[in-house]
Amino acid sequence: MSMRKRWGASVLIAGCAGLGVWAAFPPLGWWWAAPLGLALLASVLRDRGPWTGAGLGLVFGIALFTPLLHFTAVAMGNPIGWAALTVVESLYLAVFGAAWALASRIGVLQRHGTLTVLARIVAFTVLWCGVEEVRSSWPWGGFPFGRLAFAMADAPMLPFAAYGGAVGLSALVACAGAGLAEAGRALREHRALNALAAAALAGVVAVAPMLLPVDGAAEDGTLRVGAVQGNVAEEFEDAFNRALEVTGNHAEATRQLADDVGTGALDVVIWPENAADLDPRATPASAALVESSAQAVGAPILVGAILYANGERYNDVVVWTPGQGAGEYYRKHRPVPFAEYVPLRDQLRHLTRQVDRIGTDLAPGTGPYTLPVHAAVQDRDVLLAMGICFEVAYDDTLRSGVEQGGELIVIPTNNASFLTSSEAEQQLAQGRVQAVIHGRALVQVSTVGVTAIINPRGGVEQRTEAYTQAALVADVPLRTSITVADRLGALPGRALEMGAALLAVAGMVSGMARLRRRRRRNVARSRRRRRT
Repeated sequence: MSMRKRWGASVLIAGCAGLGVWAAFPPLGWWWAAPLGLALLASVLRDRGPWTGAGLGLVFGIALFTPLLHFTAVAMGNPIGWAALTVVESLYLAVFGAAWALASRIGVLQRHGTLTVLARIVAFTVLWCGVEEVRSSWPWGGFPFGRLAFAMADAPMLPFAAYGGAVGLSALVACAGAGLAEAGRALREHRALNALAAAALAGVVAVAPMLLPVDGAAEDGTLRVGAVQGNVAEEFEDAFNRALEVTGNHAEATRQLADDVGTGALDVVIWPENAADLDPRATPASAALVESSAQAVGAPILVGAILYANGERYNDVVVWTPGQGAGEYYRKHRPVPFAEYVPLRDQLRHLTRQVDRIGTDLAPGTGPYTLPVHAAVQDRDVLLAMGICFEVAYDDTLRSGVEQGGELIVIPTNNASFLTSSEAEQQLAQGRVQAVIHGRALVQVSTVGVTAIINPRGGVEQRTEAYTQAALVADVPLRTSITVADRLGALPGRALEMGAALLAVAGMVSGMARLRRRRRRNVARSRRRRRT
């Protein structure tokens, strides 16, 4: 086969590997496709130089992120942001491809023994997770969509999230993929023992975690929650521009909920992010709608509202108590770069005027990560660990709420701008994984769906369909214990980042040493030729 054909075949395999990993995420949700895709990637990167590895990693990344992040084009109405985000995220995979090409050539990883096979699997896992951890946290807080862990909501390895967090769950997937790649390699080389060891490791990390205990029982009573999905017309921008239409939808759904369950039957009612299109703290007509809803249901309502102040805006969830009005609030800590605020606005304006679609930047909150609500049944305040919309993808944000005493996780979100794309289902999968990581029930409430009640084991107890007006009622368990994952905190991620950096440096040192030896051999060969 010619060099051009071999390169074309490698590009095709890398692209198929990326599509395989994408298939593990919603809407398909074929979790087992993730380790198969990584096995293809590991195989195609074998014995490559760093530049070739970078190119194949880039192809893999583009094949993965192009369909995965298509929802950004739906939200913007044009492909500019989609293309830019896809390229940026894919560059991390190019770095991974180059780093693995270098690290896999380290002398101790070039041998053929069973221990060396296991060492290569561990090295691949560490390098993948280190790059994924950086991608999910840097720059501007990173972008965790596409973490392998978030494709594992239905996988038998999900319970491990309570012990290793998102990065630990991703490590199991990467380990399984590398094991499959090594098993295939060993079979081609007729090394049966190596193939058996690699395949056994892949099988164990994929299946054994289902035996790990994950407790989901109530530890401090239950909270009777109503989750209201008011719905928004598919012409969502017009809906939010028509004053109080969105608020009216949620008020209507709450009154229907009150008719169904009775006044005073709930501890709290949760409305989604942006449910109040005009801030009820500043707009009497909006306040009247919220107050009438709270009076009808006889319980405090958590209301999503945007506050404009001092040339900035803030994304809040406000506790509205009937007869008392607005009280405490949670303010979103992690606004989304290029979606809720624009870094480098002046520089980027030279490339596209799209940056000015966001007229007022959303500023980060600085308050607690919890929100107290008074539970009438227990006659006490219950702390809710809060995260708004994309904050569900960040372990540390939700961990802060749990460490501050949150007994239940609440995720108000507004998926209206994403229409019927896969974003809402991806977010639901993230919530399921986060419920296990933090050992808490999780209530996700959306304007248009998916609204869901998730138990601490990651199971969906109830959910709504998209673009329907609906409400869910559930007695959700309140929990106070701290999972191993939360006790470890950021430590596993930092350790994997450091391990990945050391592997990359060792690979570069090994590569330079190999290059020097080659040059010395070439010089010696030239001298011998001159003598003869």
